[in-house]
Amino acid sequence: MNHVLVWTEKRGWLSPDRYPLVHDLFTISEIASGDEPPDEGSLVIVDGPLLRDHPGRVRELARASQPLSRPVVAIADVQTAVTTALDDLVFDVLPESPSENDLLRTLRNATYVIESRRRLLELQVASEQKARELEELNAIGIALSAERDHNRLLNLILSKAREITRADAGSLFLAESIDEPIGREDKVGDRVRVQGRWLVFRVAQNDSRELSFREEILEITPASIAGYVAGTGETLNIENAYHLPSDKPFTINRSFDESTGYLTHSMLVVPMQNREGDTIGVLQLINKKRSGSVRLQAPGGSMDAFDRDVIPFSTLDEQLVRSLASQAAVSVENNGLYQRIEKLFADFVEASVRAIESRDPTTRGHSRRVAVMTTELAQVTSRLETGPYRDLRLTDDEIRELKYAALLHDFGKVGVREKVLVKATKLYSGEMSLVRERLRTVRRTAEALHLRAMLAKLRERGGEVSDEELAEWERDLEEEMARVGEAERIIEAANRPTVTDFSDFERLKELGDRMFPDVDGTLRPYLAPREIDALSIARGTLTPQERESIQSHVVHTYDFLSTIPWTKDLQRIPKLARSHHEKLDGTGYPNRLLGSEIPPQTRMMTIADIFDALAASDRPYKPAVPSEKALDILNDEARHGRIDEELLRLFIEAKVYELGRQT
Repeated sequence: MNHVLVWTEKRGWLSPDRYPLVHDLFTISEIASGDEPPDEGSLVIVDGPLLRDHPGRVRELARASQPLSRPVVAIADVQTAVTTALDDLVFDVLPESPSENDLLRTLRNATYVIESRRRLLELQVASEQKARELEELNAIGIALSAERDHNRLLNLILSKAREITRADAGSLFLAESIDEPIGREDKVGDRVRVQGRWLVFRVAQNDSRELSFREEILEITPASIAGYVAGTGETLNIENAYHLPSDKPFTINRSFDESTGYLTHSMLVVPMQNREGDTIGVLQLINKKRSGSVRLQAPGGSMDAFDRDVIPFSTLDEQLVRSLASQAAVSVENNGLYQRIEKLFADFVEASVRAIESRDPTTRGHSRRVAVMTTELAQVTSRLETGPYRDLRLTDDEIRELKYAALLHDFGKVGVREKVLVKATKLYSGEMSLVRERLRTVRRTAEALHLRAMLAKLRERGGEVSDEELAEWERDLEEEMARVGEAERIIEAANRPTVTDFSDFERLKELGDRMFPDVDGTLRPYLAPREIDALSIARGTLTPQERESIQSHVVHTYDFLSTIPWTKDLQRIPKLARSHHEKLDGTGYPNRLLGSEIPPQTRMMTIADIFDALAASDRPYKPAVPSEKALDILNDEARHGRIDEELLRLFIEAKVYELGRQT
């Protein structure tokens, strides 16, 4: 029954005797001008003088019932009602003594308008609530699809489901195929082997109790609530878990409640089903609370909180959680697909590293060591609060991108000729063999010439020669052999690579000028000009042309990596890998970039790459440089502005280089 507020100077005019039908259909209340407007009351009847003299008071009466205003019925002449500037509130104007039919018709029409407004408001509120729910579910869906860490994803699914339902606790199971031994070994060392599809207990959360989580498996059978839901795909909304439906086959495991003093009352158990309708998991929510901030009574205390604060899950909760569970199932499957793609990519990178190492076994492990040191330096740098890199905060994805770039930084070596790639000495093996054979020829020729000269003298003297002369001839031969031996030692020493500059160029040139008669009598030099050039290499083993060929590996790396359709989070791998031989002063290669053009991530890789190249013990063309010496060389490079001094300081202070020695 609708309530009518009557505010007129003529009190009592709306009497039951005069308007009996109105009083049968409406509740009538009269108020004085100074009265506070009551909360109840659907519409207001006001007379002309009050409408004219107190428009603010009339507006107050009309607006007092929020969110809907009360329609105003004016008992006055039309002119008075129009001049009050209350057109937005005045529903109708009746003469001072309206008939009951006219008044009743007006009140009924006003009541119909009120009810229409109420229904419209309810629909608006419901629509806004539904919009908020959809918006919240959409936000949750976005959050779930963005999360790539599998464990964080599962925890996020459960926490969001609990958040929108105010559940105190919950757990999440995934349906997985298992074929492995579980449990403890028996007396003969055997364990039970589990095969088939099982529920794996992945995540548990509880706001009111400390949890000691242990991953377990559960058979998909109707004996348990989660197993029943997984097997049937049915949603269970249980008001009290200690009073389960008698027509259901499952029971509740009370071990947690008994050990912690917890009480499981309301439960909402929802299957996580994919697009094909297959159940891939089960979402189990426990104890919906009246208020999300409430913490249920701690162990040892009263259990009243469970009865007072725990309520059943609603139908709306079911709808929301079913929708969330569907999104969660898609996210879990997508996450699994992402993990498989990630593993496939990791296997591809591993195969690429093996391909590099198969071409250049002398640098086996180099790429992995550089990757380990580079990623550690990136993590150290990202934790800085002071210094030039305090604002550098590399994300997990960026560090992962850098790790792969470091692993693949030398992949372009597959495009370098193998004999150049594995060149351990300044002369190739075949070339050095020719030099050694040439020196053997020198020995044989010198010995033959010496013996021929001795024979000629013997013939001249009729075979008579003194012991002193024989000794002198032998000394001459020994001296000649010694000179050849010294030449061989010089060549062998020059052929070995050095980290520091080789400077014995004059002696090599002398050997180029020293001639010997070949077996056919042709005079030939101990060393050919090309051999002298190769043996005169100041550092390492490579000629300028060979070094240029080796340096081209960064271009090959970039060209190869650029052909791969990288995802957005890995798209900078080619550029990061290409620049690891660039120097801050522009003396690096291949593009002679200057400091600001070289990303910080690549600068980190450069430091790790140089250190490992110096300190690695698996390089046949040079001995391993002690770590201290390698760091001294790096410090010298930093002082000359070639590598990043601040990153090198972090590399040394955090002892990142030790990881390279351990890998």
